Amino acid sequence: MSYNQQPSYNDRPAYGAGYNQNPYANAEPNSYELSEDPTSLLNRCRDINEGIRELKGKREGQLAAIQLAYLDSNTERDDQTIRQQLEYVEDEITRAFTKLKDDLKRIKATPGSNATHVQTQLDVTGRNLRTEIENYHKSQSDFKKRLTEQVRRRYQIANPEATPEEVEQGVENVLAGTEQSFQVTGARVKGANETRSAVQERSAMIRRLEQELKKVLELVLEVQEAIQQQEPAVENIVRDAGNVHQDLENANTQLTGAISSARKARRWKWYALIIVIIIIAIIVGVAVGVTAK
Repeated sequence: MSYNQQPSYNDRPAYGAGYNQNPYANAEPNSYELSEDPTSLLNRCRDINEGIRELKGKREGQLAAIQLAYLDSNTERDDQTIRQQLEYVEDEITRAFTKLKDDLKRIKATPGSNATHVQTQLDVTGRNLRTEIENYHKSQSDFKKRLTEQVRRRYQIANPEATPEEVEQGVENVLAGTEQSFQVTGARVKGANETRSAVQERSAMIRRLEQELKKVLELVLEVQEAIQQQEPAVENIVRDAGNVHQDLENANTQLTGAISSARKARRWKWYALIIVIIIIAIIVGVAVGVTAK
């Protein structure tokens, strides 16, 4: 069945169109004035994680299927149709990643987000987002490699007399967009022209992927920067908790020493009292004996 017979993805609304609607949706990351309670902030982190899971499903399912269809396409018409679908989904995913990244930064900038459990969840959420963006970058990079290999094979079909060096140079020129046509003659003209069209189509897609990969890398760096800003805060919390624990241990040690000292002091008081009683008894006994004489 042709890919064109499959349901189109163009009618699907862009991911994130109604995602996590809130009064801060269009606000700048540092524009908050009122703090939010920890539960609300944790719910917003949960929404981001849910968005990450949806994007993972889109990458592993919808995007992978369209990439495979593009690699398997054999006609110029299918190439163009599938490319449109592919570009649509790629743009959709990139926009969603950008929104999730901005949402994460907004939560971090909200007064009240410095609560220990919120800080911890922000750190986990940031790492989840970075991991999924990196996975998307890897899938796009792998797709680019497979397209490049297709260009090489099809260039060889169109130029069967070319030496390996000429093939490599020709592929390089095609990918750079400096070679727009192949010189073909004879009965092979029709087949070679179809191959030429496929090669040019894929070379254009590869150049687009290169730009897409740059954007994705920028997103990875931005999320990483946000995580690095988060990590010192988390480390401070852990360190402060350790200091409190140490202070408690020191206080317990001092208290134990004080109790021990107090017990020793009480024992010495009893010893002194007994000695005094014995001395008094001796004195009284001596006095009584003297009087009796």
